Amino acid sequence: MRRILTFLSGVICGGALIYFAMNFHVIHSREGYHFVPKVQAQLASTYVDIRDFQVADWAQNAQVAAALVQANRRDLLDNAINDSLNQGIDRLLNRNPQ
Repeated sequence: MRRILTFLSGVICGGALIYFAMNFHVIHSREGYHFVPKVQAQLASTYVDIRDFQVADWAQNAQVAAALVQANRRDLLDNAINDSLNQGIDRLLNRNPQ
């Protein structure tokens, strides 16, 4: 009986984890971790670290950007783009970020 309960608890935990992974992005930003619902249920891009994202990275991760906009979390998108812009300006002006 113990083996069956162990198996069933594993099935329940696994099912809950796969449901979460298919329906939410875990976004790691400078402000911490955020859980954002996915636009389309899939296993791709479950965890995304946007702390050092450049504009090209957003183009490659358009589904994450769309999910942030749909969830009214444009602040995360704007912060990442502003950081990227500031880093580019610092590089152009040969300033060292502090």
